[in-house]
Amino acid sequence: MKKIVVKISSNLLNPDNKDFIEKLCNEVSILNNKGYKIIIVTSGAVMYGVKSLKFDKKPTNMPMLQSCAAIGQIKLMTMYQNLFGKYDLITAQILVSSDDFRIRSRYLNLRNTVESLLDINAIPIFNENDSINIEELKLGDNDNLSSLITIMMNFKMLILLTDVDGLYDKDPKLFKDAELIKQIDDLNSGYFKMTGGTVSKFSTGGMKSKIEASLKAVNAGVDIFIGNGNKTSLLKIVNNQEYGTYIKSKSNKINARKKWLGLSPTASGSIYIDKGASEALLKNSSLLASGITAVEGNFSKGSLINIITDNKKIAQGLTNYSSKEIDLIKGKKSGEFHKIIENFGYKEVIHKNNLLLIN
Repeated sequence: MKKIVVKISSNLLNPDNKDFIEKLCNEVSILNNKGYKIIIVTSGAVMYGVKSLKFDKKPTNMPMLQSCAAIGQIKLMTMYQNLFGKYDLITAQILVSSDDFRIRSRYLNLRNTVESLLDINAIPIFNENDSINIEELKLGDNDNLSSLITIMMNFKMLILLTDVDGLYDKDPKLFKDAELIKQIDDLNSGYFKMTGGTVSKFSTGGMKSKIEASLKAVNAGVDIFIGNGNKTSLLKIVNNQEYGTYIKSKSNKINARKKWLGLSPTASGSIYIDKGASEALLKNSSLLASGITAVEGNFSKGSLINIITDNKKIAQGLTNYSSKEIDLIKGKKSGEFHKIIENFGYKEVIHKNNLLLIN
C-alpha cells in the first residue's frame, strides 16, 4: 500500500482554497519521508485559465477551451512547484492523451519515465493534455486517467479526492436522508444507480465518472478511496481510518500486458460477434472471422479494439486485420481468406494471447 495515486478534483483547487492545497503538499511530504511513492493526477488547468481570463464559466467552443487549458496549466504547475519546493520535493509535469495508453510502445515508454522519476524521489504530476487534445485523443476525464495510471504503474491504491464525502445510496443534494456508503466489497454496475450526474461549472466528472474509473481499477487489483479533500487526511486514508467510501479490490492475477490489453483505451472501433463466437472466447479460444457479424469504425491492423455481443462489450484485444479487411472476411472461414484479401497471414482475427475478457 506504499504506492498510491492521488487524484484531485478541480473543485478543490480553487486558488482561494489555499488551506487544502498546502495541507495536501505537507501530507505528501510526510508520506514521502515514510517511503511512500506518490503520483498526483490533477485537474484544474482549465479552471485556472478561466479565472485568469476572468470568465464566469468554461467556454463551450474547443479552441477557447484549449486556450484556457494552455494558460491555466502554467499557473497550476507553478503552484505545485512552489508549494512542494517548501519541502525540498521536485515535481515533474506529465501531459498525456489516449494514444499514450493505447499504443503499446508509448505506454511502455511512459511507464519507464514515471518509474525513473519515482526512483529519483520526484513527484510526477499528471494531467490530460487539454491544450492540444482533439476529441478523438481525449481520455474523458481525470478520474479515468487516474485509474489508467494506477493500473499502468501496478500501484495498489487510488485516492479520489472531491468535494463530497463519498458515495451515497442516493444523491445527497436531492435527498436529505441519503446515507454514506462507507465500504464496498464487491463493486458492480448496480452502483451507477446511486450516482448523480451533477458537476460544477469548472469540472467534467462527477460521482458516476468516479464509479466508472473505480470499476476498471478494482478489476486490476486496486483499492479505492473516495472522499472529501477538504475534510480528509491522506495520513488517515492510507491507514483505512478516514471518513469516506473505501472500495475493496478484486483478486487479480492478470499480468501487466494483459492489463494493458483489457483496460487501456481502445481505438474507435468495434467487432460484433455471434453467440457461438462469444461462447468460444469464454473457453479461451481465439476470435475467428466466422463468428463476426459486423464491424464498426475505421482502424488499422494492430489496433486495440472492442469485442461486442448482444450490445454488451465482453472483451478487447489487438486485431490482426484492419476494419476494411474484417468487413470483407466476416462470417468466412480462414481457408477462404486468400480469395478475398491480399494479406491473409493469420487465421485468427484476434489471437487469444492478444485478448482479455472483461467482466
